[in-house]
Amino acid sequence: MTTRELLRKLRRLGVTVDPGRGKGGHVQVMRDGRKSIVSTGSGDLRRGTLLRILRDLELRLEDLQ
Repeated sequence: MTTRELLRKLRRLGVTVDPGRGKGGHVQVMRDGRKSIVSTGSGDLRRGTLLRILRDLELRLEDLQ
């Protein structure tokens, strides 16, 4: 899954994306007071990185389906 796909799916789930809160090629995402940082690179996200972002936001992989 690419970063662009992930951010689109997170927005559908009500996650707020704040591009001004990340450094360089990163954005901050927030959901119900929970925060995480997502890279805006063009390649695919590694599985561990994706799972960490979801854990930070208290989401499951199934929520993105």
